[in-house]
Amino acid sequence: MGRVPVRLKEVTYALSPFEQKIMGGLWKDMGKEWVKKVKNNWLDAATCVGPIAGTYWYVQWYNEQEKQHHRC
Repeated sequence: MGRVPVRLKEVTYALSPFEQKIMGGLWKDMGKEWVKKVKNNWLDAATCVGPIAGTYWYVQWYNEQEKQHHRC
């Protein structure tokens, strides 16, 4: 017996570019999500930002002391 070709029906779905929301999820609950992330990760952020900010302030203070020391 030979094979009989069967015609398959194809269903194609498309979404119009005008119906898409490119960055909808980013702005949806931005305030609530950011507050939640800050509350959960404040210790990690402080241990990362603290030494960097402290080093910056120390360098600024040291440069000012050097300027004052070399004043005539």
